[in-house]
Amino acid sequence: MENMLGFMIIFGKDERAKVEEIRKELSPDALETYDNAQTFHDGKWVMFEITDDSLLGDLKKLLLIKRKPNRK
Repeated sequence: MENMLGFMIIFGKDERAKVEEIRKELSPDALETYDNAQTFHDGKWVMFEITDDSLLGDLKKLLLIKRKPNRK
């Protein structure tokens, strides 16, 4: 059995628009995972299965578009 790590990112409406802007920078595997993820009322929940380091660059790009939390 392979070592696998699951990593979920939830994209809100504005964040999904930003993902569309960087689609050309993402790998086919990352795009397939993103495109096949279900969109719910509160965002698109994308579960990435990491079996090696090939997706790490894509995950970094995707995490950079996440909104910064409010710290009030």
